[in-house]
Amino acid sequence: MLVVDRQTMQNIDSYAINEIKIPSLCLVERAALSVMDNINLDIRHTFAIIVSCGNNGADGLALARNLLALGKNCHIYIIGNKDKASRDFIINYNACKNLTKEIYPIETIEDMNFLRENLDKVNTIIDGIFGTGLNRPVSGIYANIIELINEKNIYTISIDLPSGFDANGENNYGSYVDSDLIVCMQILKKGLYEDNYFRDKTVVCDIGLPKIAIEKFINIWKKQK
Repeated sequence: MLVVDRQTMQNIDSYAINEIKIPSLCLVERAALSVMDNINLDIRHTFAIIVSCGNNGADGLALARNLLALGKNCHIYIIGNKDKASRDFIINYNACKNLTKEIYPIETIEDMNFLRENLDKVNTIIDGIFGTGLNRPVSGIYANIIELINEKNIYTISIDLPSGFDANGENNYGSYVDSDLIVCMQILKKGLYEDNYFRDKTVVCDIGLPKIAIEKFINIWKKQK
């Protein structure tokens, strides 16, 4: 079994995108489809997709777009400043805008109350707030939303990592999502590998990162289960 820490995963991603020239948008789409492949769409029809404006959020919006294309009921909640969002985020955001009007910013106490009320209308939460890049405990509205997700106890799928959970397993003293399922991208993260509770809830999916990119960096964390 291959296991990576945060920096190694970021190095692999960067090499694949910047040196091999794999479009990041392709990786985002593969990530979204990997999550969708792990959703039982026969019983899951209503979704709250909660994202921030980073790479994890781009995956979440790509998933939302694919679910909306199937006619699923999706409410999209965005935390953070879209003006600072990545190109991949904006591309998927613009597509989602053409598929649904149910897109809401979460910025104020009133927005939080709206989210609290509306989460009761869905049977699935998609957590696309933070991924591997997070290197600090979450705070402020991000922590409040994570605590709300946990409070609601609705079936929750996290993209790559539970938001707030440290990929290295070293700084998990803040709030993090208590996921029911974690769809981890390409390689198992060290923090998940070392945490039996979350490791048992994790599936690892290939999103098309080339073997040559992985082998260039993978010697740092390689474990045999």
